[in-house]
Amino acid sequence: MNFITIFFVGLSVLAGGLLGISWSLSLQAPAVVLIGVSGVFASMKLCSTQANMQACKTMGSVNVWLPAFALVALVFFIVRAYCSPVRDLGVEDLMLILPAGLLYLIAGYSVGGKAGISLRLLIAWVVIFLLLLHVGSCFLQLHRGEGYSWSMYLTGVSLSDGSNITGMYAYYGHFANFAVIAGTLCLSLAIWGKYNYGVRVLLAILALLAFGFALLAQSRSAALSLCSALLVLVFLVYVSLSKQKSKSGIGIRKIVLLLGILGCTAAAFTGFWVFGQRGTSSFEGMFESGVRIPLWAMALEQWNDYKFLGAGSRSFSYECSAYWSDGLDSGELNPEYVHNEYLQALADYGLAGFLFVLGLLFLHIILGLKQVHRLSEKFGEYGLQHGSNAMALAIAGTSGLVAMAMHICFDFPTHILPNLILVICCAVWILPLPSKRQRNSSDLVECGAKKYTTKLMALMLMILSVGAIGLGTQQLWAGLPLIENKIAKDHGAWNPASADRAMYIPALEESLQRAPQWRRYDRLGALYQVSAMRAESPQEMKKMINMAEKCYLASIERHPFNLISKLNLASLYTEQKRWDDANEVYSVMAAFSQARERRFRVHKKWGDMHLLWANDLMTKLDAKEVEIHLAEAKRLYKASYNLAHFYSRNNWVPEYTRLLVSYATFLGHENRYEEAEALFEEAKQQEGWFKMQAQTRVNVYYAKHLYAHSIYLWHQRRPQEAYGLVIEANEALQQHEKFMRGAVGEMWHEVADQVEEMIQFFKETGINSKARDL
Repeated sequence: MNFITIFFVGLSVLAGGLLGISWSLSLQAPAVVLIGVSGVFASMKLCSTQANMQACKTMGSVNVWLPAFALVALVFFIVRAYCSPVRDLGVEDLMLILPAGLLYLIAGYSVGGKAGISLRLLIAWVVIFLLLLHVGSCFLQLHRGEGYSWSMYLTGVSLSDGSNITGMYAYYGHFANFAVIAGTLCLSLAIWGKYNYGVRVLLAILALLAFGFALLAQSRSAALSLCSALLVLVFLVYVSLSKQKSKSGIGIRKIVLLLGILGCTAAAFTGFWVFGQRGTSSFEGMFESGVRIPLWAMALEQWNDYKFLGAGSRSFSYECSAYWSDGLDSGELNPEYVHNEYLQALADYGLAGFLFVLGLLFLHIILGLKQVHRLSEKFGEYGLQHGSNAMALAIAGTSGLVAMAMHICFDFPTHILPNLILVICCAVWILPLPSKRQRNSSDLVECGAKKYTTKLMALMLMILSVGAIGLGTQQLWAGLPLIENKIAKDHGAWNPASADRAMYIPALEESLQRAPQWRRYDRLGALYQVSAMRAESPQEMKKMINMAEKCYLASIERHPFNLISKLNLASLYTEQKRWDDANEVYSVMAAFSQARERRFRVHKKWGDMHLLWANDLMTKLDAKEVEIHLAEAKRLYKASYNLAHFYSRNNWVPEYTRLLVSYATFLGHENRYEEAEALFEEAKQQEGWFKMQAQTRVNVYYAKHLYAHSIYLWHQRRPQEAYGLVIEANEALQQHEKFMRGAVGEMWHEVADQVEEMIQFFKETGINSKARDL
């Protein structure tokens, strides 16, 4: 049964490395299911009579407290993720937590003896195989190609954009993190591996390629983690050779030390090159030139309100709007992650989650140091000559954990499945290999404790494995229609207007029938909305609108903090002239979205809705209500401008000017010309308004306003003032004609004819103008 367990563990690591390199739950699912199957077999093995009889052998050298601590941490993360406010985001975390926890328990504690050694070596070679594939893709990208990736092929996402090396990933940071840790594994096996010299040389070359490509990816986090990992690796190799007392052994230690110093120096210099390529000249510049500091401040503010248990899985992705930092541009894209996994744990899982993460990392690094020292004493003077895979894996595991501990200070690699699996592999490699020595009668009490630990481990493995199989199967079943159409992408930006609706809509419909999910509801709703705009009949349009509304409401129900679905729903209601419904949706969003106005323009869009509402009411001759909505639109436009702190002049001035013109035109119809005049004056105070008349036609509308006012004054028996206004109107028309160089449009000619007719009338009546007191 150990063989079956080992086979499925190796297959799950391979599946995760090939398919799970994106955030697509569908592509993570095969690895989750396979590790679940492996856990079932491991649990059955532990439950067998033979396993109970040998409990004090197979776990003889493993301290009970470490797996117990890991189990408590695992249970905490699972329960907290399941109880998160947004269940679908909790599922995304569970799809990482479950396979990581199962791999740790199976490879670290459940398979002992020679089978355990074989399992650890197998996952090491699977990692090396995956690194080879990444390196091959990198070589293609060096020649301005896109490389290759099965996962990216199934999601329809492009790989390298030509400026960064990404391996088989779509994001350079995740690839660089994998390459650094996998490179330390290759280098450790090249030094201490129990293989012939030809294999060791090849592993050393592969390690250098991995480090080189990690630096070419231009990830500053990876450059820092590479330097840290190499320093620790050199130190551990030196410690591992501490018992080499012969002259040749001492010489080897000196050579290793010299090569290590040269390697670390080279890594440091190339690291500075990476910083220079990214526009920073120092370590401090990494913070000054980016958005990390504001994101970290936001995460700490969030944690301050949810101290012990956190706000829930992935909560930073939506809570960040409520804690938006003044030091961060409000036009930034939605930050899914904190760019610091320690602070991410604080924000999402509170102080408890943070201490579990920090504790597990620290304990395993300390254990790795002890393991290397213990093995150095065990193998003695001739250890390096014969080689030791256990020593190589212990060094690789400790160095890899240090690399990850550094990298996650500035990035979020553990939120991608293969990188999380890799750090779990590092933790497993440093665990003491289960002993098979016989115990004497004085160890009976401890032996009994090991038996109970074995039974508990078997029970937990079975529960977690069944959960992983169930969850992974559900996500795989739901994602199959998307995988078959090569659109298995759940995260990131996309363009529904250009999407193949004939392919997307049936696939998403079938997927949602199998398993509801807020992201897919949102995408399906957007596709229905596009279909409604392009419908060929009113009946089809109405049907598509109703379908879009149902999808948006379903998405909001599953994720009530998501602004995108609410914005789309408000837009849909506005198109249908369901003004009260749209107003209610905008009202709900307003307070939550204030800090993100530059990004989402909620208040501006809300103002647009009130303007359209006012125009609709004009046809119903409800002047009082019209003015209410025009005034509200003006207020919301100003609020948007003040909240966003930035507007492109070419965007803001024309749109706000058109609103002012609409408002002024309405006031003119109500014979409130002085108030209308004030709005036109405000329009003319906008920066660059005169050069934007092609979009706004302010002078034409102003001339029309002056003409109407003059007619009003004529009827009020104030002919001289009326004449002065038509003269001003004529001047405004001439200014517009001069600016447009004759391309004035039909409206200009219509107003010009009316103004000229009025001027001729006044001349014929002999009325002289008087200067108008403005």
